[in-house]
Amino acid sequence: MSDVTKLFAETQPGPQEDQIDRSFVEIARTISAICATRILLLIAVLSGSAIWLWTVFDPSRDRLFAAIAFSVVFVIPQTILYWRRG
Repeated sequence: MSDVTKLFAETQPGPQEDQIDRSFVEIARTISAICATRILLLIAVLSGSAIWLWTVFDPSRDRLFAAIAFSVVFVIPQTILYWRRG
């Protein structure tokens, strides 16, 4: 069977309709919550890294305070949320 035939086959890979029950939906929601938490943490860490790089590039007092405030307000709570959710 070629790849094109597999793509448009009558039966697609994955669970069948009779296999989808409440536990399947709960597992999917749990996985999506974990992924969402990790994406938020990734965004916070990348933003924090950019702010800290901006601060290191030209270390003025105001930029240092902005980087510290960002880390306290965004990165630390996201890290705590990451540890709690696994």
